Amino acid sequence: MTDLQFNPDGHQYLLNNRPVPSVTQVLEPYTGLEYVDRELLRRAAEFGTHVHEACHLFNLDRLNSDALDPALAPYVTAWAQFLEDTGAVVLQSEFRVASEQLGYAGTLDTIVFWGKSNRLIDIKSTAGVPRTTGPQTAAYTQAYREQTGESIRDRYCAHLKPDGKYDLHKLSDPRDWDIFKAALMLCKWHKRG
Repeated sequence: MTDLQFNPDGHQYLLNNRPVPSVTQVLEPYTGLEYVDRELLRRAAEFGTHVHEACHLFNLDRLNSDALDPALAPYVTAWAQFLEDTGAVVLQSEFRVASEQLGYAGTLDTIVFWGKSNRLIDIKSTAGVPRTTGPQTAAYTQAYREQTGESIRDRYCAHLKPDGKYDLHKLSDPRDWDIFKAALMLCKWHKRG
């Protein structure tokens, strides 16, 4: 049985009491953001975290819309619209997964039941969809399958916009899983020194 723990202070996952890299940490060197101002990135990441928290509360039917920061409202509106447009039903929200086989962990955004199948939906509130989203979702899909025994039919990114709209991107590059595995191998090699 997998024992997965998460320490939010250092964004550290422990798998069976051993530290493992997160999916985000594995792919961070490949985001193309190394020349962006660190303070700007920190604020954008913090805002994205708040968007995810609000969508998670919405998924749990525990969002207090009256207390919601007005800056977050259009993103929640976009998420709600996606669910309404597709008829998707949220099965898992902010679900922690780990691969004992390869030694990594992460928190996927949502698993939905849509069109007679389970599908992974990654939520983005960034200016664009990062190129690492495909390998990111492939890693979550593999860990979810390994951990639960359930399959995921497709992977998508719901790109939520500040105008309350969304774009849906299907992530189907067959290289995504191999790219993540290669990045994981390099991450582990680099940490060994």
